[in-house]
Amino acid sequence: MPCFGGYGEYVAANYERMEIPLAIGDYLRTFRRFWWLVVVATLVGAGVGYATILMTTPQYQSTARLFVTTQSGTSVGDAYQNNLFSQERVVSYAGLATSEQVSARAVDQLKIPITADQLRAKITATPVPKTVLLDVSASDPDPQTAQTYANAVADQLVQLVSELETSRRGGTPAAGAILLDDANYPTKVGGLSLLTRVALGAVGGLVVGLLLAVLIGFLDSRVRARDSVEAVTRSHALGALVDDPRRPDVSVVNLAGDGLAAERLRELRTNLQFTRTSAGKRPTVIAVTSPTRGDGRTTTAIDLAATFAEAGRSVVLVEGDFLNPVLADRLALTDAERVRAVQRGLGTTLAGDHEASVAIIQSPGGAPFALLPAGPSASTRRRLWGDEGAGRTIEALRAAYDYVIIDTPPLTEASDGAVAAALGDGAIVLARIGHTTTKGLRSAIQVLEAASAESIGTVVTCEPGHKRELSKQPVEAPAAAVAPREKAEAAKTPAAKAPAAPAAPAAPAAPAAPAAAPAAPAGDATAKTGVIGAETTTEAINQAGAHRLSGVKRDGR
Repeated sequence: MPCFGGYGEYVAANYERMEIPLAIGDYLRTFRRFWWLVVVATLVGAGVGYATILMTTPQYQSTARLFVTTQSGTSVGDAYQNNLFSQERVVSYAGLATSEQVSARAVDQLKIPITADQLRAKITATPVPKTVLLDVSASDPDPQTAQTYANAVADQLVQLVSELETSRRGGTPAAGAILLDDANYPTKVGGLSLLTRVALGAVGGLVVGLLLAVLIGFLDSRVRARDSVEAVTRSHALGALVDDPRRPDVSVVNLAGDGLAAERLRELRTNLQFTRTSAGKRPTVIAVTSPTRGDGRTTTAIDLAATFAEAGRSVVLVEGDFLNPVLADRLALTDAERVRAVQRGLGTTLAGDHEASVAIIQSPGGAPFALLPAGPSASTRRRLWGDEGAGRTIEALRAAYDYVIIDTPPLTEASDGAVAAALGDGAIVLARIGHTTTKGLRSAIQVLEAASAESIGTVVTCEPGHKRELSKQPVEAPAAAVAPREKAEAAKTPAAKAPAAPAAPAAPAAPAAPAAAPAAPAGDATAKTGVIGAETTTEAINQAGAHRLSGVKRDGR
């Protein structure tokens, strides 16, 4: 809507909010987040109620009561009519009690240094409901003065009513007001008590605090729960990763602890294994992306690669973020590995300098997967994702590894993530609780759709509320290390049941693992020539010492 400018943006933003109305759970989460605001507003309200006592002068109230009467009739009907007439007259007399005429006469009667308007401000007249009684009250800081004012106004009201109700031709007044009770001497301060004022102030502050919390929650477009993410994407999330405060202290997630964080990662792995693309295939080349920075893309990519490796799959983790490559730093590479990562990587591979196998680092920093770093001067190689070599590189990685996990930049900053997802099997979009906005999440999905890239699903990150479960996990536990399986043409066959002669060409590969040679003859498996990373066979031993896993990729997936 270019012709309407900001109005169109306003309508569009509010339309997005209308699509996802706040549910009861959203309100409860909002109140739980801003409980301090509600408490502060309540205390402020109670303080205001208390301050009204200190800021106002105590007023004593004295009240005189009048009885309104009319001429009596000779029948019951006349008496009933006169009673109705008197009730109507009470309302009129209440207006006369606060009139300037009555106040001026009372001032003349008392001979006090006060004006008629000042006296009127101190007078109130209240008809007693469904009766012919009228209460005339006067307020003043001095109780005796309040009593004097009330009596004077009541006396002058009686006289004025008598004059008004008497015909000019003389005779008896049609109605009149009789002073029933003289004004009392007040002993207590009138108005609301201190406790009542404080209570009313606290209730008012509570209401204001709740309204402010709801308003802030409505204006805050950040996702706050898994169901909010699912409402935006209109699909079920693949998983929800917990907010573990100890995760930044390690390079790779601790899967040996069997804690809540590890179980959530295994749940995500299982869901990905049973997920199918639009072509009906299991996604094996997965781009990890998100709307903005800080959503947990790199951490999720590392942990997802380790989780697939735990299941005995060969995994390569690709640094696809040329804008801010951090995998080499996060994985705590050795000096030799760091030199390799600086010299060669995905950037030089896409530029055609060499094959990907030359740049791959097996078990970087002791991690249970392979790494294809970004390479030198990665920030100047953004456009390489659009070259034809990108597709060939992705297919070469697919042929050599069970799973290819690509860490990509945010979709709102660069389209590299969408390109990697289009070249692979799709992307998982991360949504961090309390950080990702609904608008940003929608924009990320739209970027994938514009690039004809498939969105495998959404993963919720940093889900709060699990501190108690996470605290039960051991602080330090042996990290599970699983060797990535090498690419193989066929499944392993026991040496006793299969002749060793056909596997003779692969015999030179046996010395690569001296510790495993006695238990695994050369004919136990056939290594594929030209496999990416085959020059460096990585092995890892289960920390429990139970067994050693071989480096052969499973064919049945």
